[in-house]
Amino acid sequence: MSLPEVPFPACTINEKRACSRDVAAYYEKYVTDMELTKYFVNDALVTMVKKIGDTEESRAAKKRTIWVKKLDRDVVERVKDYFVPVNEDSENRCFITNAINCLMSRNARRSRHCRRPRAMHQDTLKKINQAKSESILIPKHERKKSISCCSCCGETENNRSPKPLLHSQSLDTFTKPVPFRERLHSSICDEKLPRWLVQSTDVDTGEVTRYSCKYLVLACGSYDSPNRLEIFKNGNDPEWLMHDLRSLESRLDQKLYEGDSVDPVLIVGAGLSAADAVMAVRSRNIPVVHVFRGRSAEFTKQLPENMYPEYHKVRQMMNDGGSTYPLYTAYPEHSLVDFNSETQTVKLASKAGDEVKLKLSFAAVLIGSRPCISFMPPTMQLGIFADREIDSKTNPVEINPLTHEVAGQEGLFAVGPLAGDNFVRYIPGGAVAVVSELYRRWNLVES
Repeated sequence: MSLPEVPFPACTINEKRACSRDVAAYYEKYVTDMELTKYFVNDALVTMVKKIGDTEESRAAKKRTIWVKKLDRDVVERVKDYFVPVNEDSENRCFITNAINCLMSRNARRSRHCRRPRAMHQDTLKKINQAKSESILIPKHERKKSISCCSCCGETENNRSPKPLLHSQSLDTFTKPVPFRERLHSSICDEKLPRWLVQSTDVDTGEVTRYSCKYLVLACGSYDSPNRLEIFKNGNDPEWLMHDLRSLESRLDQKLYEGDSVDPVLIVGAGLSAADAVMAVRSRNIPVVHVFRGRSAEFTKQLPENMYPEYHKVRQMMNDGGSTYPLYTAYPEHSLVDFNSETQTVKLASKAGDEVKLKLSFAAVLIGSRPCISFMPPTMQLGIFADREIDSKTNPVEINPLTHEVAGQEGLFAVGPLAGDNFVRYIPGGAVAVVSELYRRWNLVES
């Protein structure tokens, strides 16, 4: 999670794990320290996005709106100093060996030599020679040299060790050609004319602002429209009910700061968000009441235990029922059937019909959410399944996995949960893919 030049601070909670509030504060500090505040517009709501069609409309939009330009040169130079392009030379390399060696070099292991038959190498060379050469951006601290060791892939006549190189186009041979990448230099719009029109409204003043831009990145997350329980759909939510983890953490920290005693916190759900909430509440030494409809967690098959031990600990707690874990009580196969806003009490019911009444300090219903991109044109179907709503898990935005450009929409990109990246540790990869592609199109790096 640490970004260049600004180290991530030590966690302020009991367990050595950063919560969402810490991560948000870290990114806000990074924006301030790197003098990027002027590029952000806060307290604004996007109300409309329109694709500009012909050239005359583009020129008119540019005159009437705020034209979004590139970053200042000082920011560009700082980024270019951190990211260095890796260019291929005239020699051909074995793309499978390069991929394996790149992965193994991260673990400080020795490179392996390719043992494929010579005939397979000849087929590989034909595919690679057909691909266009382009540079890729790799951070200095992560760049590793890869060695291709096959005699047909660049070994010298004197059998000297081959030059280290990572082929930037090697992975393209595994996938089908992406048609919209061929239209990068389309003549539909002039290079200096915008493709997209964005309208936003200030939340406080109601002032409407319009922006025109050539490239547009959708990074609005998936928490705009949380799923709600049936009993909370007909009326206003009580003030002690929340649908996101960050609000819950803020309210808990405020209670603890004021020195008030905190009753148990109710968590409803069996997914990753509910697991995050369980860990966040227990780390503050506050009792947790965990209610879920099934018998165990819903994320057991998604996460390897060696990489996500904290989530598997929650799974063990859910299976155990809380008998051996302090500050945790599980109610499997239960549902929330009633609540009282004034007394802050809820009623739980099991499948057998048994009822339990509990007094709470807060309740968090975390049973999933959906992104809201109602500002996009209704005729623009962006999902993999065009006839369905966008969903980060079942129907993400269809993108080019190498550049994160939306399929069929030139100049439109999507990152984060919209593109199917539901884990925080995966999101920077999508951001780097977009920036790398934009730098290539802006000719800010030598190819």
